[in-house]
Amino acid sequence: MVWVFFAVGAVAVILIALVAVGKAVAELETERSPAVYDLNDAVDWIAQRLPDEVTARISFEDLKMLLRWHLDWFQEAGVASRHGQELATDQVSIDGAVAPHDAAIDAIVARSLAAGGPEAVDVVCVLDLQMKYLTAIGAVGDEVDDS
Repeated sequence: MVWVFFAVGAVAVILIALVAVGKAVAELETERSPAVYDLNDAVDWIAQRLPDEVTARISFEDLKMLLRWHLDWFQEAGVASRHGQELATDQVSIDGAVAPHDAAIDAIVARSLAAGGPEAVDVVCVLDLQMKYLTAIGAVGDEVDDS
């Protein structure tokens, strides 16, 4: 008789555990994991994909500088956060904020030329690859229609 009690108890515990795990998995399945940007990983990823002509003209430090400026521009536009900052706060996201790629290119090219940095064509190549990297890690969403 004691064995029946333990068997029923074990089955009940297993069922409760399966339901709890199933519920947790279902909730996590619909939740998007946060995209974490690592500057060194981005530099490596982009440097491997830059055309040879560009890599002959810019250094790793130039590449890091351009990527930092691009990230600063995203933060100024209200679509990015600083390291360690919660993503669900009012300080991070401006409701409906978008970051047009052309505006970012214009701003970073102007900043680079003013600072005596890489030429415009090099900046455009780097920023295009930066956007591909951001898409690959899941940090960038779909394009927004202008209409």
